[in-house]
Amino acid sequence: MPDDKIPGDHAVVPPQGGDGGRTPDGEMPGSGPPARHIPDGRTPDEIRRFDRALALFEAGAWFTCHEVLEHLWLDETRPQRDVYKGILQIAVGLLHEENGNRTGALRLLERGAVHLVPFLPAWFGVNLAALREEALRLRAVLADVPPGQRLDATRWKELLPRVSRTV
Repeated sequence: MPDDKIPGDHAVVPPQGGDGGRTPDGEMPGSGPPARHIPDGRTPDEIRRFDRALALFEAGAWFTCHEVLEHLWLDETRPQRDVYKGILQIAVGLLHEENGNRTGALRLLERGAVHLVPFLPAWFGVNLAALREEALRLRAVLADVPPGQRLDATRWKELLPRVSRTV
């Protein structure tokens, strides 16, 4: 599946030039209803963009997930911005491994997991404890794979970190 789409979704407009003033996920800023704030301080637009990033993560669209989360992270000023950064870094770690950059994968899976620690077990409705544990488990397995070798596709899919929602 192309990295810029998820099932039933539209193409993502890149944040670099030529975007026609759209947000990283293709929406026109201010095109929705006025912003309401949710108890955790996020607006409905922030929640929508975060949900989109999580769907991209689950679809294996690591690069596009990273792009959406990076904009959320850069826009956020409160400490919980590290939730975005942690998930972003785990996604980039997975992308690095798929691209054959084991060193980058190991580094970013660990960094992402570290950023999630202050928000365990859950934040923004996401089971961060499970995501962190799965990212570190994959990292440990990858660290034991000899250089130049890859996990077979079945094992890779079994070990991929998942985003699960809290109830």
